[in-house]
Amino acid sequence: MRQLAVVFNPTKVKHAKLEGIVEPAREAAGWGETLWLETAEEDPGAGMAREAVEKGADVVLAVGGDGTIRAVAEGLRGSGVPIALAPHGTGNLLARNLELTLDDLDKSVDAAFNGTPRPVDLGIAEWTRPNGEEEERAFVVAAGVGLDAKIMSTTDEELKKKVGMLAYVKAGLEALFTNHRMRIAYRLDDDQPERTRVHTVLIGNCGSIGGNVLLLPDAAVDDGVLDVVAILPRGIFGWPRVAWKVLVDNWILRRTRSDFVRKNRDRSRELSYQQCRSIEIHFHRTEEIELDGDHFGEISKVHVHVEEGGLLVQMPAGEEPPDPTD
Repeated sequence: MRQLAVVFNPTKVKHAKLEGIVEPAREAAGWGETLWLETAEEDPGAGMAREAVEKGADVVLAVGGDGTIRAVAEGLRGSGVPIALAPHGTGNLLARNLELTLDDLDKSVDAAFNGTPRPVDLGIAEWTRPNGEEEERAFVVAAGVGLDAKIMSTTDEELKKKVGMLAYVKAGLEALFTNHRMRIAYRLDDDQPERTRVHTVLIGNCGSIGGNVLLLPDAAVDDGVLDVVAILPRGIFGWPRVAWKVLVDNWILRRTRSDFVRKNRDRSRELSYQQCRSIEIHFHRTEEIELDGDHFGEISKVHVHVEEGGLLVQMPAGEEPPDPTD
């Protein structure tokens, strides 16, 4: 009999509530006993996902925020076992980019039992700490260094619970006053290394970062490449120009594929867009890094590459992949 494993963040949803929805659906689907695995502060889900695979789970239902989804995806990397998403966080970015229902456990559970797997790409980040220690992590949405990571590290968690995404705005405004620019040497794929100064670099597998904010309008979860944007506002109108291009130009570009909008965007002094399969960045001094909104501390260099089709996501039965031009 097929088996579902449920990896859930107990701070987001209670076991009893989950059980009341999962068990009737399991019986109706004719599956075997459910494997229940709680995340912990020291392990947000990767170890639990690996345990589920070892115990023969056919599908892993991840219940929690972006951090839980990222960790479970990391644990399922290359296993061939699909992840089903039950988003219960502030951003829920992978679910949004896949146009899945948010905060609807009944539909999420139904997809886990009756859905079909869809291959999506995984981002893999390998970094070196200031002390020489090396680590490797996976992400499904984006990796960010510089200002982006600083925002994630300073966001008030209690405020985020109260006002959601607005908490990032407060942290962002505070980070802007530091006006910190990174000095980096970077290389895309097999190109020659280059040097520059930037406020932040975002390496994405998904285009939307919430609502209609399309930071990476060319990004797709299954195109086998990573989308990179380097941000360096110039002058007193630099940040307003960044905001306009992200909130207006990118929205228009995503929906119209306008050559005029693309040329205007590509001439921007504030935003530089690239696509690649891998990027290596060396920092002049240590910088902070975040993956899918979770802060991972300071690093001295990082190599990020895409693992095409590295994860299977359980999609609702009969649902077609979203068209990025819609």
